Amino acid sequence: MKNVYLISNVTRGGKTYLEYLIPALNALRHTYNCIVLQTDKTGLSRQEAEEILDYPVEQVEVEVIANLASQVVISNDAWIGRLLDDSNFGIFMTHGNVGMPTKDKYYYAELTSYWDVVISSSRSGFDLIRSGLQRYRPDRKALKSLIADGIALRADLRKTSPVATLPIKVPRFFESAPVSDKASDDYVVGLLPTQLGICPSGASLYENLQTVINAVKSQLPHARFILRPYMADLQHSTLKDLCSQLSAYDWITIDTAGTSSTVFYQQCDTIITDASTGGVSFMLNTCKLPIYYVPTTEESNPTVDVWLQQMNNLLPIAKNGDELKELALGFSLMSPEDCYFIYKKFYETQYNNLPLPQDVFHDLIENRHDSMFCQLTIDSFGNINERD
Repeated sequence: MKNVYLISNVTRGGKTYLEYLIPALNALRHTYNCIVLQTDKTGLSRQEAEEILDYPVEQVEVEVIANLASQVVISNDAWIGRLLDDSNFGIFMTHGNVGMPTKDKYYYAELTSYWDVVISSSRSGFDLIRSGLQRYRPDRKALKSLIADGIALRADLRKTSPVATLPIKVPRFFESAPVSDKASDDYVVGLLPTQLGICPSGASLYENLQTVINAVKSQLPHARFILRPYMADLQHSTLKDLCSQLSAYDWITIDTAGTSSTVFYQQCDTIITDASTGGVSFMLNTCKLPIYYVPTTEESNPTVDVWLQQMNNLLPIAKNGDELKELALGFSLMSPEDCYFIYKKFYETQYNNLPLPQDVFHDLIENRHDSMFCQLTIDSFGNINERD
């Protein structure tokens, strides 16, 4: 029976990122010899991981992963691709259900370039991965872009196929607007910053919290807030100080570490984020609308510009405090049917007719770049080769 290695290695990724392996594991466990490897970076014990996956897990050092040869490797962590031997066929599953307005003009191609297949759970993510690799590889060949850190064991200028699938971690599509059970005088705004260093300078939600909170409070004085820091930032000294200051206000709650995203989503009437894919996950899980606060910065950024074009008329986006005020007030007046109309349009635009991830995994393992789902490949020069 053919081996398939599934690797969990996201730093402090916990249950959230381990769950990205579940669709692949469930689809493949009865057909292949699936071997799940986890490093100590994840923040989970082997026993905890086994309970979540309902499958045996091996706790290993990265050297074990670096010694794999001529295997199929599926991972939730892009960085680990640098350690794979060239003889392996590597499949990376990107995080989230939509692209991000990140400051990285290559859209993390410095990491995804080591993989043979990059799976994205949205059309926008697929487009950003493709355009990022197209920009990165010519610069990499010209030595304008170098390996971020350390020595890679694997060639990053390889044939890579981006593949778009239905979201890996999203519940069923809402056929109609769900009934709201919230009290009319209770309005909770979730604040969901993405990881420090992801946004362009001046665009992080942390940098704009005063503007954001004041804009909402000016329209909805009774609003309460829940700040959910990014899990990998919880030990950052600046963030600890910020949370301590915000805790002085009885209408601001700091979400506790370990609280599931589902519980957080259910508490909120809306979520304001800077770039987190959790804003869309909130909409897909609740049929309520997020607000993306993407302030205009001095420098033009190709990734942010493409993302704004993609999301135009699909997601509520505020570029300054006044626009945020209008959206905050408008959201409080919208009916569930109004929200559902926007949700449905977004869902159909991003996911309609995309394949199920479990179908994709099977075909990729058997046929690799000849898989029916590899409709295009990007070569070492950044050229796109489309299938006839």
